[in-house]
Amino acid sequence: MKNALYFQSGGVTAVIGATAAALIEAHQRQGQGTLYAAENGLSGLLDAHLVNASALPPAMRQALSQIPGGGLGSGRTLLQAYEDNPEQWQRVRDVLLAHEVGTIYVNGGNGSMDTAAKLVELGQRFNLPLKVIGLPKTIDNDLEGTDTSPGFGSALKYLSVSLMEAARDHCAMATKPSVFILEVMGRHTGWLATCGAVARLPAQMTSPIILFPEVSFEPAAFIKAVQASFARHNACVCVVSEGIRTADGQFYAQQNTASHYGHEQLGGAGFSVASLLRAQLGVKVHVAVPDYLQRAARHLASATDIAQAEAVAQHAVHLVSQGQSGVMVTIVRDTAQPYAWHCGTVPLADIANRERLFPTAWIDQTAYTITVEALAYLLPLIQGEPQQHWQQGLPDYPWVEWPAVTPRMA
Repeated sequence: MKNALYFQSGGVTAVIGATAAALIEAHQRQGQGTLYAAENGLSGLLDAHLVNASALPPAMRQALSQIPGGGLGSGRTLLQAYEDNPEQWQRVRDVLLAHEVGTIYVNGGNGSMDTAAKLVELGQRFNLPLKVIGLPKTIDNDLEGTDTSPGFGSALKYLSVSLMEAARDHCAMATKPSVFILEVMGRHTGWLATCGAVARLPAQMTSPIILFPEVSFEPAAFIKAVQASFARHNACVCVVSEGIRTADGQFYAQQNTASHYGHEQLGGAGFSVASLLRAQLGVKVHVAVPDYLQRAARHLASATDIAQAEAVAQHAVHLVSQGQSGVMVTIVRDTAQPYAWHCGTVPLADIANRERLFPTAWIDQTAYTITVEALAYLLPLIQGEPQQHWQQGLPDYPWVEWPAVTPRMA
């Protein structure tokens, strides 16, 4: 079982390609076995749709490190409990044995870490010499056990810059009281909504009003906050997290339900808030929903985020060389000022399927913003602008051509 396997799971990020490229390079330096990669996450493993990542040419590996969207494909298929689907486990075992895979790197969020933990159990159940390492990835920053997750810093940077630019436009056109709403991702957590405090708006305007999922949305109090904003300037800016809830715990807006908590499709909170404002205040409201844009803006990635995305991959290979398994690589903050960090580990069993909320102690609920402590945590994560290859006025994002693997099974 000399070979290794890597796959990505869940929503991709602007820097997940940097993690993949760094893992390939680190594995090549180690010089032991072939590193396979499964296309489209766990489903690619189940279907034996593997590519030879070790044979990826250096130029293509470099391109992979600088493109958004993963370059390998991701997916949301999860490994079910053995009692619920033993055939799924047996299929994974068969594919691993056919390709002599003894190490698995799972790059994903909290649900993906649950799959990684189950893969540890799979090795034990079938008596396979299997090492499993989790690599953190999420724009939502909701992974427990790590100071931050690769992907978050770049998404926060993109949203903050976008808000600064849109606010300038909104301010210029606000001859009458009007509201601009930016609806951000984050599912049940408000980490990305903090872009409303990170962004630097014109001094004439009030700070953006931020609605967090961690704090119950109270329409009457919100309307008063908007009215107070109008007392200073006609242009009011709001940042609305997609997962805001009312006092009864219900989502303020939801597109689709799901049988499992965390798998529902959120979205539309910004438009619901806009309808409230129009009905209560009769004002003009614009809503922007960046959706995939906040996950894919590699041209505005954070250099710090990229460095951490690469470091977790390099540390993962080191851990395997030391015989470790059943852990996720973490980012550990050494100091706040100046910012310093290193990689550590946390047991998969301790963080799988756990959701890290934005601390309510960091929320100023009266002012609808965050505390200075929260800002001190966030600002280091968006620092630095990496070099980007451009071609004919656009970022150079080639399609990654992966070396094929000779089929070993149906």
